[in-house]
Amino acid sequence: MIQPPLINVSGLCKEFRGGIRALNDINLSVNRGEVVVILGPSGSGKSTLIRCINGLEETTSGEIKVEGKSLAGNSERKWRNHRLEVGMVFQNYALFPHLNVIKNITLAPLRAGVLKKEEAVQEARRLLELVGLAAKENSPVASLSGGQQQRIAICRALAMKPKAILFDEPTSALDPEMVGEVLSVMRRLADEGVTMICVTHEMGFAKSAADRIVFMDKGEIVEEAPPQKFFSAPESDRSRRFLDLISSHHG
Repeated sequence: MIQPPLINVSGLCKEFRGGIRALNDINLSVNRGEVVVILGPSGSGKSTLIRCINGLEETTSGEIKVEGKSLAGNSERKWRNHRLEVGMVFQNYALFPHLNVIKNITLAPLRAGVLKKEEAVQEARRLLELVGLAAKENSPVASLSGGQQQRIAICRALAMKPKAILFDEPTSALDPEMVGEVLSVMRRLADEGVTMICVTHEMGFAKSAADRIVFMDKGEIVEEAPPQKFFSAPESDRSRRFLDLISSHHG
């Protein structure tokens, strides 16, 4: 029997007050273990799309399914459970400043009853090892650099053993020299087969880590392609213009 996609979005529309349509008829499937990178100019609906998938934005119409189950009509409790299964890493880390590193990572799995205390601490230590921050487990989060805090935020999302992780511009708030340390962790996760949907402006990461590029503009998916095809021979004029602009900006 063919397994359904892990995440399936069909006919998704999102309108904000004043009739502003942020998403228009979005159809997107993401399979287990796939890394999908969403590219597009500012205001194209990229972040709105993943916030809808995470239940942080209410959709206007259309349907989102995870493992074949619709999220329509979810109660607040069901949305909370959904967010344990589909984690999210934000631009601004969103850590608890009054807690140290290990408490930030273990809080959610303990509260949700996913792991017992000893297991949660063990898992947090394993994840800190993975992101190269094993020595920081007792540090106050305020003492960490932005790149370190973002790596802790990734650990926190992984501690819930989610089915997928959504990344919303995870490096955009970082100083340039810290971007590399976060992207290398994300590359490692991609190599380990973690299902990821990433909104990013990091073209190097998109080329090297993505299984598929989804290019959005004006609330619509304009093009989907493997990275090598998208970057070398994009089909739409809109994609070509976007890539020309990026290359002239970096050139």
